Amino acid sequence: MLKPAICFGEVLWDNLPSGRKVGGAPLNVCYHLIKNGLPAMIISQVGQDLNGGKLLEEIKKLGINSSYIFETADVPTSTVEVQVAANGQVSYEIVEQVAWDYIPFDAEIAETVQQASAFVFGSLAARSPISRETLLQYIQYTPWPVFDINLRRPFFDEHLIIDLIGRSKTLKLNEEELHIVANWLQLEEKQTDILLPTLLSHFPDLEEIIYTKGPEGASYCNRKEQCSVPGLVVKVKDTVGSGDSFLGTFLAKRAQGASAQDALTAAIQISAYVASCDGACPPYPNENI
Repeated sequence: MLKPAICFGEVLWDNLPSGRKVGGAPLNVCYHLIKNGLPAMIISQVGQDLNGGKLLEEIKKLGINSSYIFETADVPTSTVEVQVAANGQVSYEIVEQVAWDYIPFDAEIAETVQQASAFVFGSLAARSPISRETLLQYIQYTPWPVFDINLRRPFFDEHLIIDLIGRSKTLKLNEEELHIVANWLQLEEKQTDILLPTLLSHFPDLEEIIYTKGPEGASYCNRKEQCSVPGLVVKVKDTVGSGDSFLGTFLAKRAQGASAQDALTAAIQISAYVASCDGACPPYPNENI
């Protein structure tokens, strides 16, 4: 029996030009883990308001267990204004002081984290002191921290990001994020096949790096092997959640025993499909993938 994965961080409403949809990178990853056959749950928080109630309803409709999503009367449920450019690329206006900025630590949940196959988190939920401290506590319990770096300006700090990478077993980043981190570490290599193992060597506890390149595909690097898979050409509606679907698929396939190459291939297929759909968590009609 597969051990479940636990995701941590933001759950929110993405206000897209096409209407509002459930969002938040960790929630998206959680959805795609489940759709690819790996049980998963998410630790987060919503407000005790209309948006929060509706969000919990929609999360349950997606097939995600909401038992670890807290509710608070002190701050509102998160909403994000999403702008989609003509090429499908997206930008975000992320409101501060929202429910997931204040996720509490729970000792019983920590026991579940300790038994989980992976603990997936990003940088955005670490922007506020309370959720950051909660995150750091949970990382101490997990045997396999997965850092989906997911940088969102202006909500990241060099020292915090480097610290979180150092606490992780798996790091996932995209092209822009790789260059940002390489610049912080003063790494001058330009070729990805050299840069990725060089980055890996800077962090003794880091086991593997997953590197996504949008339409150009993706690469994988650990201390023994590297591999790459080309991208797929699709008609892009929006790229919301495409990277999250990639990570969820990759982690699920690896947990089921797939090689890195095969997991990359499956992840590329799903992320291309998601980019061709509205929103981050579309249904999985097999005939369309």
